[in-house]
Amino acid sequence: MPQRTPPTAVHLVFPGVTEARLFPYLSLPMLVAYLRRHGVTAAQSDLNIALTHRLLEPVALKERLRLGGLDEFDETLLSFAEQRHDLLHRTVVRKETTTLPWDVGFRLVNNVLDIMLRGSALTRTVTSLPEVFPLAEREPAADDLAARRYDDLTLAALADRPARVLGLSVAYFSQLAPAFRVARLAKQRDPGTVVVLGGQQLMMRGAELAARPETFRHVDALVTTQGEAVLRRLAEAVEAGRPLDAVPGLVTAQGGGTPAPEHHLADNPPPDFDGLPFSSYLSPEPQLPLISCVGCYWGRCTFCSYGNRSRGRYQQLTQEQLADHVEHALRRTGARFVAFVDENCNLRLVLGAAELVRARGHTFSWSTRNRLEPLLADRAFVQRMHDAGCRLMSVGYETNSQRLLDLVDKGVRADLYERIVELLDEVGIVLRLSVMGGLPGETAEEARASREFLVRNSARLGIDAAQMMIAEPTSLLASEPRHRVGLTLADGDTLQSNSGFSYLAGRHGRAIAYEGTSREERADWLRETVRVVLPGKNDEKHPRWKKAGGARPTDELVLHPWIVPLEGRLIDLRWRMRYGIGPGHVTLRSSGAVHRLTARTDQGRRLLGLLKEADVGDHN
Repeated sequence: MPQRTPPTAVHLVFPGVTEARLFPYLSLPMLVAYLRRHGVTAAQSDLNIALTHRLLEPVALKERLRLGGLDEFDETLLSFAEQRHDLLHRTVVRKETTTLPWDVGFRLVNNVLDIMLRGSALTRTVTSLPEVFPLAEREPAADDLAARRYDDLTLAALADRPARVLGLSVAYFSQLAPAFRVARLAKQRDPGTVVVLGGQQLMMRGAELAARPETFRHVDALVTTQGEAVLRRLAEAVEAGRPLDAVPGLVTAQGGGTPAPEHHLADNPPPDFDGLPFSSYLSPEPQLPLISCVGCYWGRCTFCSYGNRSRGRYQQLTQEQLADHVEHALRRTGARFVAFVDENCNLRLVLGAAELVRARGHTFSWSTRNRLEPLLADRAFVQRMHDAGCRLMSVGYETNSQRLLDLVDKGVRADLYERIVELLDEVGIVLRLSVMGGLPGETAEEARASREFLVRNSARLGIDAAQMMIAEPTSLLASEPRHRVGLTLADGDTLQSNSGFSYLAGRHGRAIAYEGTSREERADWLRETVRVVLPGKNDEKHPRWKKAGGARPTDELVLHPWIVPLEGRLIDLRWRMRYGIGPGHVTLRSSGAVHRLTARTDQGRRLLGLLKEADVGDHN
């Protein structure tokens, strides 16, 4: 009789559902590497990317089509995705060169996922923390295909990697209900499994969650600090049969025990991605996420829960240590692009490490996340960044009003913004902004001036996201709103979110009570910014925003693969748009998956010219 393989000591899981599909979220690879270095057997599973892949399979798409309740666009897109699954998969998942440009395939995939997840218990909007728990308890409805697939994937992962300790890393608010769902299934499968929740949401909301009995229905403990040393001690305690209360840093239903063990980022080895589908995330090429620090060296922006929480506890690697991490990870993964995913990169540190790695003979490109530091107004420094491989910079943009920047203690100079944007553009570093609205005390005139700055520079930057300011737990905005920025926060459990701006409502926090202009009016200012700013370097830009010299009549047009002809009209699956094709003026001919429009009249030639300008097709 074959012997059973002994269970893994720790199985770490990244639950659904988030937009973190481009590359692995870094918490699991960092924790796994640390545990393995210290002799703890550890496995890792990313349920978020696993669900992504599962929902794109033809069998899932067919089932969703059978369930019905779809509009014309949704049904056409799902039918296309089911019939052309191999094309989408090769383009976006396997990253092969196909007839479908990657950016088009990526947008189609995201459109498909939005449909597949719509109405699921996994993505239900909640307006308070207590609403999370019932969503985790429910068995999936018959028509909730996404939740059923998620539960199946959870049970399969638990069976494939049985473990004494199951750790759930919850980075985003949208993962809370799915994480508690995993905990329920784990306890149903094996009540002896020790289930622990950690991650950024637990660092922010640990006290709130610990105060609710529902939290511990299927969860044994919470980790509200850095998890490396705590998980190591937990694995040792479970192996020795010691009670959880004896583990430093764990919070149980009985309360918090002794403080967490001291731990520094420099004690971590390079992250270990073994066990994750590294090459099958949805970035255009495999991207290697790395961090150089824990916390933010500035840490004073009043709306930033992460930075505020790290004040006095900031940690960073040396340039040599970071260079070693980069070199090791490049060798292990084969990646050629590194995404430094610190909340606020120390640019001198990252640049120095990149130069060291390149001096060792490695060629790679990289991106950063940082503020518009005064340092970036130095041409020589910016040129060094580009020469060392920096190609992309992601930056938060709140306003170009120095009064408001000082009010939220941003620590940057608005009078340097224009020069910084120009320099980055000139040397070839793409600038992408996450634009924030809802600043305290902002006037309509200040909002307009900030918008005009973006309009003036729209050819030099891109906008990746827009969001309203949120009073998240552990931020100075939430703990000292009146003292810090002259705001008051509403009482009660109701949470304010970025519904309508961010994926699955984004950040959640206490409702801000603005004086004078309401939050909704301020949100309109932000919507107007998104509407009028036409970022020249943002790939997600409809052709109608391109500067065109006027449509030229044409005799023939071969439709792009993502344009589907339907009874006298064309459906553009990328942009969710419909175009009439003028009966009697053009002829449609199809050969397999290739569709060709030919003009029959002068009006038809003009129509085909307009369709070409809208990037519906090309001449061949």
